[in-house]
Amino acid sequence: MDGERLGTVMQVTRFPVKSMRGETLPEAWVGPHGLVGDRAFALRDARDGRIMSAKRTASLLGLAARYVEGPGSPASITLADGGRLRTDDPEAAAALSRALGRAVRLCGPEDTDADRRTEWDDDTSFDAPPFAFVDLAPLHLLTTASLRALAALYPAGRVDPRRFRPNLLVDCGPRVDFVEDALVGRLLAVGERMRLRIFMPTIRCVMTTVAQEDLPKDPGILRAAVERHDGNLGAYATVEAEGPVRVGDPVVALDG
Repeated sequence: MDGERLGTVMQVTRFPVKSMRGETLPEAWVGPHGLVGDRAFALRDARDGRIMSAKRTASLLGLAARYVEGPGSPASITLADGGRLRTDDPEAAAALSRALGRAVRLCGPEDTDADRRTEWDDDTSFDAPPFAFVDLAPLHLLTTASLRALAALYPAGRVDPRRFRPNLLVDCGPRVDFVEDALVGRLLAVGERMRLRIFMPTIRCVMTTVAQEDLPKDPGILRAAVERHDGNLGAYATVEAEGPVRVGDPVVALDG
């Protein structure tokens, strides 16, 4: 395949519920709206009606979600205390409200016509697209090269991919560079069939600083990205040709 080889797919991650931790997969299907099953569910604040995000509700990252029977089925949610529930459980919203200390409603793929404003870390909001509860784009790609570049600018921090929540993490070998900057507008081949069009850098927010699992809270992560790289890390993409994605697939930039 002609083009500039960027690296290989190192990790595939799907987030069944918006702003909760997700599941890493050996392979998945990428449809016209991104990784199938990604952000199919979300929580809605019962007070103001906004779709909730860890940008303002950091405790969401204490919860994790996965599909037991695959996308298209209910998701299983693991609470911070280790308890579990399913998104089709009639008591799920009540249990999540207790876990988060605020009244929430659970939204799913059928809520395509509902108000989809998403809460941010300030007073702004935007409408999520109708196909899933994603921010701005169907798919988010990040390279190890840009993670290393940010880490070099901020050696005191732990620049871990979990802070940035990419669907596809691309291993660029020893390269240290914000390689996604040069990909905007380009077509990427991932494996034999799937094609992505990079359309803008990923704008980072306070969510990158939030504590999760063994990662501490660290405002310096975002400060370094803002002061040294215009607040961007990674890239947003649309899907031009659907297909499977597997760990180890080559990633090639096909055009300039």
